Amino acid sequence: MCIRDSPLLDSRFVAALLKHFAQPRTSLIIYQDAGEPISNLLLLGPSRPGLWRTFLPSQAQIAPILCSEPAALSQLTTVLPGFTFAIDILCQDSVYSFSRDTLEYVNGFSHATTINIAVTKNFTDYWQQRSHNLQKNIRRYFNRLTKNGTTYQLKIVSSSNELALALRRYGELESKSWKGAAGTAIHYNNPQGKFYLDVIQNFASSQQAEIVELYFDEQLVASRINVLNKNMLIILKTCYDEDLAEYAPGRLLLYLLIEREFKLQRVAQIEFYTNATSDQISWSTGQRSIEHLMLYRSAKIQWLFNKLHRLKTKLTQST
Repeated sequence: MCIRDSPLLDSRFVAALLKHFAQPRTSLIIYQDAGEPISNLLLLGPSRPGLWRTFLPSQAQIAPILCSEPAALSQLTTVLPGFTFAIDILCQDSVYSFSRDTLEYVNGFSHATTINIAVTKNFTDYWQQRSHNLQKNIRRYFNRLTKNGTTYQLKIVSSSNELALALRRYGELESKSWKGAAGTAIHYNNPQGKFYLDVIQNFASSQQAEIVELYFDEQLVASRINVLNKNMLIILKTCYDEDLAEYAPGRLLLYLLIEREFKLQRVAQIEFYTNATSDQISWSTGQRSIEHLMLYRSAKIQWLFNKLHRLKTKLTQST
């Protein structure tokens, strides 16, 4: 089942998140009017006494929630175990979530600016609309390869068996980067590696997963893990060989990936779901905010939380 046509809200993606990252008190909350079809689903867990928050491991770019009747969310503060002051609804994309205007006693906080590329017209038109500096830099990186006699090749891996091998190559490449030193790199035998293996193999059964690799001669230099449907391609993960930074292999792979999608015309847009830097924004044709929402039990509790937040900010600024 796919909710609102986003791969990140596809049951195959959410099931893998729960399998590998759910905590003992992660709960599925179903809230609906009596006799009505189930149209409101939420994954919650307690964060602090009196506070609950949506299930959001770091591998999820948006918190999974199905909410066709957002006004019903307010009822949860009165029925969750214990006395609930507020519910923290993390990382909501307004395109695939609900409007906070439908809720009372709610605060919104901008979490990140994500970007997308609309796959319309043709690649030449898209590329000519990019900044002069971006065009010049990409041309310079390709020229360096030519000058050194280095060939490059884009390899697309999409079958289930080959994806497992490509994911292992991805993990080996990422382990050489700063993520390896920090202990956050994908490894075929760690929870993160097992999660991504489940995701890409489940999506591969319907031709909706791929790992796109860039090779210089015979050497893997950059890799991206993608899931997709008819509406969008989402870049889940990316890594590159940091020893070859002078050739910017990650940027060259992105250029070739975008060029390929314009040729295929199989999706309407490419979604990044990242907190975009100015460099990343230069690639985009659109951007929007990812928000955190804090839903309070009452107006008085919202007022108290806001007052405490202002006091905390004032004290922080004075130190």
